[in-house]
Amino acid sequence: MTKDKNKPPYLKRIFAGKNIYIFAMVALAFAFLNIYRLNNPLEVGSTAPELVLTASNGESFTMNEILNPKVVIFYKKHTYFSNYIINTTYKRALPAFKILQDKGLAQVIVIAQGYDNIEELNNLFGEDDYSNYKDIIFATDTKAAGKKYGIRSWPHLYVISSDNRVIYETKIGSADKVQQILWRD
Repeated sequence: MTKDKNKPPYLKRIFAGKNIYIFAMVALAFAFLNIYRLNNPLEVGSTAPELVLTASNGESFTMNEILNPKVVIFYKKHTYFSNYIINTTYKRALPAFKILQDKGLAQVIVIAQGYDNIEELNNLFGEDDYSNYKDIIFATDTKAAGKKYGIRSWPHLYVISSDNRVIYETKIGSADKVQQILWRD
C-alpha cells in the first residue's frame, strides 16, 4: 500500500528522468518535420520563375520559350518515407495530364524530384510505369527549382498562363480541374 502512495503522479513520471529526453526528441522531430513540409508557394498572379529544362533526348530549353500555357507538376516518386496516397494519386493522374498536352491545351512539365540529369531521367524511363512519359518529364536542378517555386514538400502543381503568370497552384491537383482552368483562361 505504501508503494502506491509514494508513486509520483502520472505527469511527473512522464517528465522525470530519461522520459524527458525522449519527449524532447519526439517534439524536436515533429518540429523539424513541420518546418520541412511547409511550402511557401508562388501566389496566383505572380510571374513564374525561369527554369532550364532538359528533355530525354538531351535538348535543353527554358520555360519562357514555351508560348502555350504550362502545367508544371513537381512530382515525387513514391519512396519509403514519402506520402503513398499523394504520390500514387499523381502517378495515376499522369495519363490524364498527358492527354491535356495531346489535346493542345497546355505543355505539361513534370519535374521529378531527384532526377536532375539525363542519365537519371533515362533510368526513370527504363521503368515500365514511366516509359510513356518521355514528352512530359524533364530533367532540371530539382533543388533550385523547388526553391524558386517555394516547394519543400513535393508534389505540387502550378498552372502557368502563356504570359508566364501563375493562374493556379495546389498541393493535390486533378487534370479535370486544370482543364477547367485552362478553358477559362
